[in-house]
Amino acid sequence: MSKYVGQDAMLRRTTIGVVIGVVIGLTAGAVFAQTAIIRGIVRDAAGQPLDEVTITAESSNWRRSEGNETDAAGRFSFIGLQPGQWLFLVQKRGFETTQAVANVGRTGDSGTIEFVMEHDPLHPPPPATGVLAGISADDIQDDLDAAHALFDEGNFDAAIAAYRVVLANVPQLTSLHLQIGHAFREKEDYDSALNAYRAVPIESSAGPEAESAIRDLAGPGSRR
Repeated sequence: MSKYVGQDAMLRRTTIGVVIGVVIGLTAGAVFAQTAIIRGIVRDAAGQPLDEVTITAESSNWRRSEGNETDAAGRFSFIGLQPGQWLFLVQKRGFETTQAVANVGRTGDSGTIEFVMEHDPLHPPPPATGVLAGISADDIQDDLDAAHALFDEGNFDAAIAAYRVVLANVPQLTSLHLQIGHAFREKEDYDSALNAYRAVPIESSAGPEAESAIRDLAGPGSRR
Protein backbone atom coordinates (compact mmCIF):
# COMPACT_ATOMS: atom_id res chain seq x y z
CA MET A 1 0.00 0.00 0.00
CA SER A 2 1.51 3.16 -0.99
CA LYS A 3 -0.84 5.81 -1.91
CA TYR A 4 0.27 9.26 -1.51
CA VAL A 5 -1.53 12.59 -1.27
CA GLY A 6 -1.87 14.09 -4.74
CA GLN A 7 0.36 16.99 -5.80
CA ASP A 8 -2.60 19.31 -6.33
CA ALA A 9 -4.04 18.57 -2.89
CA MET A 10 -0.67 19.23 -1.29
CA LEU A 11 -0.31 22.52 -3.11
CA ARG A 12 -3.65 23.67 -1.75
CA ARG A 13 -2.21 23.29 1.72
CA THR A 14 1.02 25.05 0.83
CA THR A 15 2.24 27.56 3.37
CA ILE A 16 4.90 30.13 2.68
CA GLY A 17 8.09 29.17 4.44
CA VAL A 18 10.64 31.54 5.82
CA VAL A 19 14.26 31.42 4.85
CA ILE A 20 15.64 31.24 8.37
CA GLY A 21 19.24 31.78 7.48
CA VAL A 22 21.28 32.41 4.38
CA VAL A 23 24.98 32.14 5.08
CA ILE A 24 26.88 33.64 2.19
CA GLY A 25 30.27 32.02 1.60
CA LEU A 26 33.13 34.50 1.54
CA THR A 27 35.31 32.23 -0.55
CA ALA A 28 34.72 29.34 -2.88
CA GLY A 29 36.95 26.33 -3.28
CA ALA A 30 38.52 25.58 -6.62
CA VAL A 31 36.15 22.65 -7.11
CA PHE A 32 33.23 25.09 -7.23
CA ALA A 33 35.05 27.80 -9.13
CA GLN A 34 32.79 27.43 -12.17
CA THR A 35 29.75 25.89 -10.46
CA ALA A 36 27.12 27.38 -8.16
CA ILE A 37 25.99 25.35 -5.17
CA ILE A 38 23.21 25.99 -2.68
CA ARG A 39 22.66 23.91 0.42
CA GLY A 40 19.75 23.46 2.78
CA ILE A 41 18.41 21.71 5.85
CA VAL A 42 14.87 20.77 6.83
CA ARG A 43 13.67 20.35 10.42
CA ASP A 44 10.35 19.81 12.14
CA ALA A 45 8.83 22.25 14.62
CA ALA A 46 10.78 20.58 17.45
CA GLY A 47 14.06 21.18 15.65
CA GLN A 48 14.62 17.57 14.62
CA PRO A 49 16.03 16.96 11.12
CA LEU A 50 13.66 15.37 8.61
CA ASP A 51 14.89 12.79 6.13
CA GLU A 52 13.32 11.78 2.80
CA VAL A 53 11.85 15.24 2.31
CA THR A 54 11.28 16.02 -1.37
CA ILE A 55 12.86 19.31 -2.44
CA THR A 56 11.95 20.79 -5.81
CA ALA A 57 13.84 23.79 -7.17
CA GLU A 58 11.97 25.74 -9.84
CA SER A 59 12.95 28.74 -11.93
CA SER A 60 10.55 30.58 -14.22
CA ASN A 61 13.42 32.49 -15.81
CA TRP A 62 15.20 29.34 -16.86
CA ARG A 63 12.07 27.18 -17.29
CA ARG A 64 13.77 24.48 -15.29
CA SER A 65 12.84 22.22 -12.41
CA GLU A 66 15.22 20.05 -10.36
CA GLY A 67 14.41 17.53 -7.62
CA ASN A 68 16.30 16.23 -4.60
CA GLU A 69 15.72 14.61 -1.19
CA THR A 70 17.10 15.26 2.27
CA ASP A 71 19.45 12.76 3.86
CA ALA A 72 19.29 11.32 7.38
CA ALA A 73 20.57 14.64 8.77
CA GLY A 74 17.86 16.58 6.96
CA ARG A 75 20.35 18.12 4.53
CA PHE A 76 20.17 18.62 0.77
CA SER A 77 22.10 20.49 -1.91
CA PHE A 78 21.78 21.56 -5.51
CA ILE A 79 24.80 22.00 -7.76
CA GLY A 80 24.79 23.71 -11.14
CA LEU A 81 21.63 25.80 -10.87
CA GLN A 82 21.69 28.87 -13.07
CA PRO A 83 22.09 32.19 -11.24
CA GLY A 84 19.02 34.07 -10.11
CA GLN A 85 15.93 33.51 -7.97
CA TRP A 86 14.75 29.97 -7.42
CA LEU A 87 11.61 28.73 -5.71
CA PHE A 88 12.24 25.79 -3.36
CA LEU A 89 9.18 23.63 -2.69
CA VAL A 90 9.48 21.33 0.33
CA GLN A 91 7.15 18.34 0.70
CA LYS A 92 6.87 15.33 2.99
CA ARG A 93 3.92 13.11 3.79
CA GLY A 94 2.39 14.05 7.12
CA PHE A 95 3.66 17.64 6.99
CA GLU A 96 2.33 20.84 5.49
CA THR A 97 4.08 21.80 2.30
CA THR A 98 6.29 24.86 2.60
CA GLN A 99 8.23 26.97 0.14
CA ALA A 100 10.65 29.87 -0.06
CA VAL A 101 12.59 31.85 -2.63
CA ALA A 102 16.39 32.11 -2.49
CA ASN A 103 19.05 33.60 -4.73
CA VAL A 104 21.60 31.40 -6.42
CA GLY A 105 24.92 33.05 -7.26
CA ARG A 106 26.85 32.69 -10.48
CA THR A 107 29.63 30.59 -8.96
CA GLY A 108 30.68 29.28 -5.57
CA ASP A 109 28.62 28.61 -2.48
CA SER A 110 25.33 30.54 -2.49
CA GLY A 111 24.68 29.76 1.17
CA THR A 112 22.35 27.63 3.25
CA ILE A 113 18.57 27.81 3.38
CA GLU A 114 16.68 26.33 6.31
CA PHE A 115 13.07 25.15 6.42
CA VAL A 116 10.79 24.27 9.31
CA MET A 117 7.89 21.95 8.50
CA GLU A 118 4.72 21.81 10.57
CA HIS A 119 2.71 18.62 10.99
CA ASP A 120 -0.36 18.41 8.79
CA PRO A 121 -3.27 17.81 11.22
CA LEU A 122 -5.46 16.38 8.46
CA HIS A 123 -2.84 13.91 7.23
CA PRO A 124 -0.55 13.09 10.14
CA PRO A 125 2.53 10.91 9.62
CA PRO A 126 2.34 7.24 10.62
CA PRO A 127 2.82 6.70 14.36
CA ALA A 128 6.30 5.67 15.41
CA THR A 129 5.09 3.38 18.22
CA GLY A 130 2.06 1.27 19.08
CA VAL A 131 0.16 -1.39 17.16
CA LEU A 132 -0.13 0.83 14.07
CA ALA A 133 3.50 1.98 14.07
CA GLY A 134 4.63 2.90 10.58
CA ILE A 135 1.17 2.53 9.09
CA SER A 136 -0.42 5.57 7.46
CA ALA A 137 -4.08 6.19 8.26
CA ASP A 138 -4.46 7.64 4.76
CA ASP A 139 -3.22 4.41 3.18
CA ILE A 140 -5.58 2.32 5.28
CA GLN A 141 -8.55 4.53 4.44
CA ASP A 142 -7.77 4.47 0.72
CA ASP A 143 -7.65 0.67 0.70
CA LEU A 144 -10.84 0.43 2.72
CA ASP A 145 -12.62 2.84 0.38
CA ALA A 146 -11.59 0.68 -2.56
CA ALA A 147 -12.85 -2.48 -0.83
CA HIS A 148 -16.14 -0.82 0.12
CA ALA A 149 -16.61 0.33 -3.48
CA LEU A 150 -16.19 -3.26 -4.71
CA PHE A 151 -18.75 -4.41 -2.15
CA ASP A 152 -21.23 -1.73 -3.24
CA GLU A 153 -20.76 -2.74 -6.88
CA GLY A 154 -21.68 -6.31 -5.97
CA ASN A 155 -18.20 -7.61 -6.76
CA PHE A 156 -18.10 -9.61 -3.55
CA ASP A 157 -15.18 -11.90 -4.39
CA ALA A 158 -12.96 -8.92 -5.14
CA ALA A 159 -14.23 -7.11 -2.04
CA ILE A 160 -13.39 -10.10 0.16
CA ALA A 161 -9.90 -10.25 -1.33
CA ALA A 162 -9.44 -6.50 -0.78
CA TYR A 163 -10.57 -6.68 2.85
CA ARG A 164 -8.21 -9.59 3.45
CA VAL A 165 -5.29 -7.60 2.05
CA VAL A 166 -6.02 -4.82 4.55
CA LEU A 167 -6.28 -7.38 7.35
CA ALA A 168 -2.98 -8.95 6.35
CA ASN A 169 -1.29 -5.56 6.63
CA VAL A 170 -3.23 -4.36 9.68
CA PRO A 171 -4.43 -7.44 11.60
CA GLN A 172 -5.57 -5.14 14.41
CA LEU A 173 -8.60 -4.17 12.29
CA THR A 174 -10.55 -7.25 13.37
CA SER A 175 -13.85 -5.54 12.62
CA LEU A 176 -13.14 -6.19 8.93
CA HIS A 177 -14.13 -9.81 9.54
CA LEU A 178 -17.66 -8.45 9.89
CA GLN A 179 -17.56 -6.91 6.44
CA ILE A 180 -16.08 -10.10 5.00
CA GLY A 181 -18.94 -12.00 6.59
CA HIS A 182 -21.45 -9.66 4.97
CA ALA A 183 -19.83 -10.25 1.59
CA PHE A 184 -19.99 -14.02 2.00
CA ARG A 185 -23.60 -13.69 3.08
CA GLU A 186 -24.42 -11.78 -0.10
CA LYS A 187 -22.83 -14.68 -2.02
CA GLU A 188 -25.07 -17.05 -0.03
CA ASP A 189 -21.95 -18.80 1.25
CA TYR A 190 -23.34 -18.99 4.77
CA ASP A 191 -20.71 -21.30 6.27
CA SER A 192 -17.94 -18.90 5.26
CA ALA A 193 -20.03 -15.99 6.50
CA LEU A 194 -20.41 -17.64 9.91
CA ASN A 195 -16.67 -18.28 10.12
CA ALA A 196 -15.97 -14.63 9.35
CA TYR A 197 -18.52 -13.38 11.91
CA ARG A 198 -17.05 -15.66 14.56
CA ALA A 199 -13.61 -14.15 13.95
CA VAL A 200 -14.88 -10.79 15.23
CA PRO A 201 -13.88 -10.36 18.91
CA ILE A 202 -16.96 -10.17 21.11
CA GLU A 203 -15.55 -7.25 23.09
CA SER A 204 -14.92 -5.15 19.97
CA SER A 205 -17.26 -2.45 18.72
CA ALA A 206 -18.32 -4.77 15.89
CA GLY A 207 -18.95 -7.66 18.30
CA PRO A 208 -22.70 -7.06 18.90
CA GLU A 209 -23.42 -6.84 15.17
CA ALA A 210 -21.42 -10.01 14.52
CA GLU A 211 -23.31 -11.88 17.26
CA SER A 212 -26.62 -10.75 15.80
CA ALA A 213 -25.54 -11.97 12.35
CA ILE A 214 -24.49 -15.33 13.83
CA ARG A 215 -27.86 -15.76 15.53
CA ASP A 216 -29.64 -14.88 12.31
CA LEU A 217 -27.69 -17.46 10.30
CA ALA A 218 -27.35 -20.24 12.85
CA GLY A 219 -30.65 -19.94 14.69
CA PRO A 220 -34.01 -21.61 14.00
CA GLY A 221 -35.53 -20.59 10.70
CA SER A 222 -32.19 -19.56 9.28
CA ARG A 223 -31.47 -19.93 5.57
CA ARG A 224 -28.69 -22.40 6.17
